[in-house]
Amino acid sequence: MNKKDQQFFMDSYSLEHTKRYSMYPVIHQESVATHSYFVTLGVLMLSNYYAFDVDEAIKIAICHDLPEMKISDVNHKVKKDFPAVSEALKLAEQEVILTLPHQVKNYCTLYGEDTPEALVVHYADALQCLQYAVNEIDLGNKGYMLKVHSDSLKRIKRIKAKLVKYGV
Repeated sequence: MNKKDQQFFMDSYSLEHTKRYSMYPVIHQESVATHSYFVTLGVLMLSNYYAFDVDEAIKIAICHDLPEMKISDVNHKVKKDFPAVSEALKLAEQEVILTLPHQVKNYCTLYGEDTPEALVVHYADALQCLQYAVNEIDLGNKGYMLKVHSDSLKRIKRIKAKLVKYGV
């Protein structure tokens, strides 16, 4: 591995320290790295139900949050309440993606496409948010996680409707 790729790999560990839902009380903190693992597992599980390139979708899932190495995980509420911040973050993500090694750069970009692979990753992402919310609720977190739960179910329903044409 060359020096630049090795440095990227070493830096990627920061995703284990980048926390999700950082603006809300949680019982068990989840990292971006953990989230990405479960999104990837979700993609593999969905391969039985939809026709898509599993290898490509897994690579997209692994890479979908890599820009957060540089810009952190900004809470959905901030993006919703401040559209200018959301737009600035999208631009920042694109800038970060340009600096990534070629082995991962394309898969970060593909996450934004309207392909069956990207749709499955979005579905798995929503499923993982639901997974985390259910775990938090089971642990006793009856606050914001109830909203995450209901929002995740809505996202899942929307994405499933788009995936119908790819069903097996």
